[in-house]
Amino acid sequence: MSPIEKDWLLHGCMYLSDLEVESRPTMKIRDLISSMYGDEEFSVWSWPQRGYRDTVWWYEKSVGVPCSAASYFIKFDQQRGPALYAGILVEKAYEDEKKARQAAKKSQPIEYLLLDNQWDWKRAVYSLDKIEPLVIAAAKTIKSDLYIWVEFDDGREKSRYYILKNNHLYQRGGFKVVGWEELKKFALKPRPQQWGSIFIARAFTLDSCSPTIAEGKLMDVFEALRPVRDHWRGLAEI
Repeated sequence: MSPIEKDWLLHGCMYLSDLEVESRPTMKIRDLISSMYGDEEFSVWSWPQRGYRDTVWWYEKSVGVPCSAASYFIKFDQQRGPALYAGILVEKAYEDEKKARQAAKKSQPIEYLLLDNQWDWKRAVYSLDKIEPLVIAAAKTIKSDLYIWVEFDDGREKSRYYILKNNHLYQRGGFKVVGWEELKKFALKPRPQQWGSIFIARAFTLDSCSPTIAEGKLMDVFEALRPVRDHWRGLAEI
């Protein structure tokens, strides 16, 4: 057992350097996800990549560009917390090649930043009005509300944050039920020069830790959201 520590939630990041590699929760979760997929190999990606990490995601090792694949993730988020979010995400790269080249580091291939048909983004976005029953089923399975974020890199004021509560979708800060078509319409707006992400996640608060969160609780979320993630990856149809 290599649990997520309560202190990490307080500080909003993981400190892995004092743990042996084989005992790190990132590795333990990788192995559990691999088992869920018939022992297919999965890789681990984190941000920042050194020191105190606040986000980790897992994707098939066969994927060449990490950000291109719909992935499982955990994220420590002080802005909305302190809380740990666990679920699935999909990312949108830049569609404007000039913007992608400007953003690329000297050693980074342009494929890491330029959206093309290898990315799962379009499949995910076009499914947003169809995944409602799958997300509702996931929420019932884990007996928890779920958060859906549609974020773009021009600031929080131009992103949208939703919550699925009692089988209904609400925009955060609002009390009127909204349709999944509205979420899809917002995500589909042309943003060629912006990076984007869609997250579906459960929140674990400090009260969830006594004093730790075990990997099994995170895996319950991943397993419940697997039908959505597998569709986004092109592994299953809705």
